[in-house]
Amino acid sequence: MKKVMRAVLVMVALVLLGACGNTKEQKETDATKEAAAKITIVLIEDEKEFAKKEVAVDKNESLQTVMEKNFKVEMDKDFIVGIDGHKQDAKASKYWLYDVDGKQPDVGAVEYFPKDGETITWSLNKL
Repeated sequence: MKKVMRAVLVMVALVLLGACGNTKEQKETDATKEAAAKITIVLIEDEKEFAKKEVAVDKNESLQTVMEKNFKVEMDKDFIVGIDGHKQDAKASKYWLYDVDGKQPDVGAVEYFPKDGETITWSLNKL
């Protein structure tokens, strides 16, 4: 009888400990979601918009990571050379450039960390 009681107590303790662990994990997940920023990404080629998305961005995510998560991105070394099948063309002097709320940052996409409410526009135009 004592063995049965011990087994029941151990099972109850395990269930209670397991439930406590899930609660903490859920709170961390909720906190992470609250920390996410919302940004708008606009894609333009030859002055024509072909895509626009509002996406959630984690606090420590670079623009390059955001792009890779939300679009089909082709890279050459540290540079984005293609987005959703729209590729740069060196012969035609067409390259991808981005701006944030109309201003071009001094850093590449891997070093830029978007902030809540920003609109990031990627343009594939002739230079």
